[in-house]
Amino acid sequence: MLALKPEDTRIKNATTLLRLLLKQDSISRVELSRITELTKTTISSIINEFIALGIVEESSTISTGKVGKSPIPLHIRKDAVHTIGVHLGRQKVKTVLMDARMNIISRKEGLSYEGLGPKGVLERLFLSIDDSMKDAEKHNIKVGAIGIGVPGPLDAQTGVVKHPPKFKGWKDVPLGKIVHERYKLPVWIENDANVGVLAEKWHGGGKDLKNFVYILVDEGIGAGVVIDNKLYQGAYDYVGEIGHTLFYDHEKFLYLEDVAGVDILIKKVRSQGLNIENIKDISELFKENNEVVTSIVIKDIVPWIGSAVINVIHIIGPEAVFIGGKMSVLGDALIQPIREIVSQYLFGDQEVEVKLSEIPEEDAVAIGAAIHATTKWLKKKSIEHVYVERRWKEDKNN
Repeated sequence: MLALKPEDTRIKNATTLLRLLLKQDSISRVELSRITELTKTTISSIINEFIALGIVEESSTISTGKVGKSPIPLHIRKDAVHTIGVHLGRQKVKTVLMDARMNIISRKEGLSYEGLGPKGVLERLFLSIDDSMKDAEKHNIKVGAIGIGVPGPLDAQTGVVKHPPKFKGWKDVPLGKIVHERYKLPVWIENDANVGVLAEKWHGGGKDLKNFVYILVDEGIGAGVVIDNKLYQGAYDYVGEIGHTLFYDHEKFLYLEDVAGVDILIKKVRSQGLNIENIKDISELFKENNEVVTSIVIKDIVPWIGSAVINVIHIIGPEAVFIGGKMSVLGDALIQPIREIVSQYLFGDQEVEVKLSEIPEEDAVAIGAAIHATTKWLKKKSIEHVYVERRWKEDKNN
């Protein structure tokens, strides 16, 4: 095994400390040393660099009533960076403005673009980001990065959206590059379900969980996976595409999202002569105990989603599964029969909670995209000086 260079070890240590600082506000140097088993000298050196970079700040010393110096709480600075998170959905765009402690400063609902191609969608995307930029100016905030959650498949490394199903005309669109060139800011794109699970981790029911899954049920269906407190992305940024789980029915292979997506549910309800516009209309009919709607949801939709949930549980082994996205507006009418399927077919005697996401469906992806951009920016900032120092040493030696 090759030994790590000193700078590589420093990058690893800095990244570890940053992750803990993000996760545990008010943690002290002493606690960081205890958790990581790094020396106090190493901890202090890296924390002092973070402070100099404007990433971290100290609280004033708090008396504990004990003899000796009290530990000093550390915090990520709220103003270390401000980010805009974007949900670029199949029908409309949503944005949020966030500080470095993951506090939401403002939300913006964008214009609908259902049926438009990439050019029309991008025009509305820019209008929405511009609105959030204006909000930032009103608060005397400078935006430092942009995160975008978008249906996959995509290449998160290059920022290219490949060919999302049910997204008209989108094929190999260099979204990251396009947005970067317009705003001259770092831009990170990520699968919508992947950033949805980050929203659940920071703002929802996943705060205290190490292993869980967030299932986004919209027109497409995807799953974001957190394993050991980290977003799991696999080798090719191609994780959790459960909408493309194959089922064999009536001598045909069917994709999950082609039999249980929100658009499929709407079509089925409309085919019964009911005048509805969207999933919220269906939810209202469900609350009124409409027999037709109840039958369609329970018999035609829930079994498919329930099957996917039980498969995810058996493959991943999570502590909990959260159901989010547009379909979650059905509430207990959706989640209770799914729980019954899980209870009936769960292999083993483990307990796995299946519950609705605690994040409003219209906010989750935008919030998660902002969180994703914030953590990426902070990580880049915290280690980039190490690379600068390495290049300086290499140039000096050559």
